[in-house]
Amino acid sequence: MTPSEFRQLLQKYRRGQASPADARRVEAWYDTLGTDAEQPTNADEQDALRARMWQQIDARTRPTATVRPLPLVRQSWFRAAAAAVLLMGLFGYGLWQWSAGRPDRVELMTVRMNNTRTPIRLTLSDGSRVTLEPGSFLRYPRRFARTKREVQLTGEAFFDVTRHPDQPFLVVTERVITKVLGTSFRVKAYGGTANTSVVVRTGKVSVFSRSTPATSAAELSNAVVLVPNQRAVFYAANARLVKTLAEDPVLLTPASQSPRFEFADTPLPVVFQQLEQAYGVDFVYDEAALANCTLTARLTNESLYEKLALISEVTHAQYDIIDGQVVIDSRGCRSSARPGAP
Repeated sequence: MTPSEFRQLLQKYRRGQASPADARRVEAWYDTLGTDAEQPTNADEQDALRARMWQQIDARTRPTATVRPLPLVRQSWFRAAAAAVLLMGLFGYGLWQWSAGRPDRVELMTVRMNNTRTPIRLTLSDGSRVTLEPGSFLRYPRRFARTKREVQLTGEAFFDVTRHPDQPFLVVTERVITKVLGTSFRVKAYGGTANTSVVVRTGKVSVFSRSTPATSAAELSNAVVLVPNQRAVFYAANARLVKTLAEDPVLLTPASQSPRFEFADTPLPVVFQQLEQAYGVDFVYDEAALANCTLTARLTNESLYEKLALISEVTHAQYDIIDGQVVIDSRGCRSSARPGAP
């Protein structure tokens, strides 16, 4: 079996289109997966490892005359997801070394794949915590190097990184590299034609896109900096990195200090200032044009986008999300907007 044929087989298995015989071949290979692996240190070792891997795949998945019924548990959705993640992980960057300055010594690597129905939690050697979502694959060293901390992800995970200013933390995916010192953020990167996204919960991160999966660290150029409630999306179709807001921005104030969005003839600039402080999102508007625009309303559990939609409706202002900011477009007001407090 060639690598191309095996990739096609896994894709059919993930879509539920594999024949019983092909499904058994995938299951036979899946059952041989280990959890720990050592990282090859040069191109010759990588080629040798890849050749041995395909020999094992061919030997272990070659059809036989024995026909056994497929266990029901093997037909569950997370087995298909795990097989797809394995494919992307192995051929996307699993054997690739993106840093030219990697130490000569061999670092023992740990590989974790979440083939369960629920997230699993991992604690790395520096104390950083990772919540690995179902169907996702994480590769990390048992102990980080002194100059940097690097993990490789296919799938989705939430990272709560311990702060070490002299030891940057890198999350490497197929087309995006996220660099932080200490913060919490979510990365979703399933590889292939799927888009990649990074959403920041706390702190600040730098997100770099890679023109190809083989782009080295020295060749990274396109980058955005994210703060809480901002999101970077890499669109695989046109290799474009865009900075925007999170899909569901959260309040950044402590629960005990939850703000009250109750307004009575409140000037819109004051309303926007309160929203900025609560969500950590920049608002861009013409303060002079909005000086006579006021809002009377009580906003409670609505999302930020729902609050913006309500404000737009009653004040006849429009908003857009540009470069992670809320941009307000309004011609101003002659009289106060009074939708009435509930």
